[in-house]
Amino acid sequence: MSVRRTLLPSLALAALLVASCGGGGGGVSSVPSSPPTGTIVIGEAEIGPDGGTLLVAGEAGLMVPPGAVTAPTQFRILRQEAEADIPSAFPVYRFEPGSIDLTDVSFTVSIPVGAALSGNGGGGLAIFRRASDVGSWSVLTQTTFDPVAQVATASTQRLGEMVVWSGILHRLFTQPNGFIDPSEPAFVESIGSVEVLSAEGSVQRQVGRGSLASFWNSSQTENIVILHGVFGSPLDFLGPEDLVENLALGYDNVVLYSFPSARGVAYAANRLYDQIQANRKPGFGCRIVGHSLGALVGRYLLERSHSDPMRAGYAVDDPPLVNEVDKIILMAPPNAGAPVAAGPLTLLEPLLLSEESYLLQSAEDLSGDVSSLPVLMNASYVDNATRYHIIYGDLGSGTDGVVPVSSVLALPLGADETATLYAAQHDDLHRLATSLGVAVWMGAVLQAQ
Repeated sequence: MSVRRTLLPSLALAALLVASCGGGGGGVSSVPSSPPTGTIVIGEAEIGPDGGTLLVAGEAGLMVPPGAVTAPTQFRILRQEAEADIPSAFPVYRFEPGSIDLTDVSFTVSIPVGAALSGNGGGGLAIFRRASDVGSWSVLTQTTFDPVAQVATASTQRLGEMVVWSGILHRLFTQPNGFIDPSEPAFVESIGSVEVLSAEGSVQRQVGRGSLASFWNSSQTENIVILHGVFGSPLDFLGPEDLVENLALGYDNVVLYSFPSARGVAYAANRLYDQIQANRKPGFGCRIVGHSLGALVGRYLLERSHSDPMRAGYAVDDPPLVNEVDKIILMAPPNAGAPVAAGPLTLLEPLLLSEESYLLQSAEDLSGDVSSLPVLMNASYVDNATRYHIIYGDLGSGTDGVVPVSSVLALPLGADETATLYAAQHDDLHRLATSLGVAVWMGAVLQAQ
């Protein structure tokens, strides 16, 4: 990875402008705590009931409306110098205090578009916010852009961390990591043409069927887990001919797992393993359907996660999950890589510092290099108790448009395992599962004894 871009110029406190810091009743709020590790305070001001504005020239701004506070309150803007989930090419700002929830009025925040997105004109971009560094990100849908100053502005009723981001970048780096409960509405927003999971989204959707409560207490004949691909999301499988609609006909619980797909196969699989181990009840089991990169995540979960010392919950005696997962469907699996899918990821590589390379591990996983993870997994593969069934596409040129047939078939299969070909492109294998006959094939394979 090469060292990348220069940060936007910081004039910090020397350029700080504070306006209309009204009085109001009550005493001054307590001095904020020390800045969190990895942040720098770039501006602060006391603002009272009359409202006011805190600006840091060349960086960020905050407008506090009248009535937002009932007493003089210390506000501040911090710049994140280190963010575990977001490459530093995309500046992240923290606006404090984050404990104020407004109802009838809103804060207005302004932050620069990162150098990596400059010249975009604002198309397909929005400010994302989260209340804390362990929370989920929300889209501020009323984001506007100044194309000259390259600044994004949005209204929000709560402060916190902010970044200018796109739907695809959110899917790659910051979408939630975990199971989505089908019994509770998932909150969704659209940024341009990209649907994303958003903690405070304006659209509610059912993602999956059944419930997590039932899932953790049910056997593999009642449970299906769907794993999405790179650039993907659980929202990709909800169409009328797609997997959720079809699998719900035969399973009580169809549960989708969300993960930031740029982080790589091992990262997602290990998090999935730990969540299963932490929540499963006696008798639990499931079957897995993994599409593209998700197929590799499913393989790693079964083949390596239990013995991976880099897994957060690792213990020496952790068991493999092959007895809990009797079958896995690998849809268009890049078993020896998929350079077409890796290509867009490599465009992000120059934006990352060398120490941030872990954020883009999927570029290496999909590269097809002899030292890449899937190739090494094939070389060390030992047939296990889980039955692997592959479904793949070929448009007549030895590829489904993304994954070469040679890559799909690079995994050695056992005598009772199958590989089935369809004349279909990569995403249509799941998107058109009904009309292509994929759903019927999948049902037969999963239900066979």
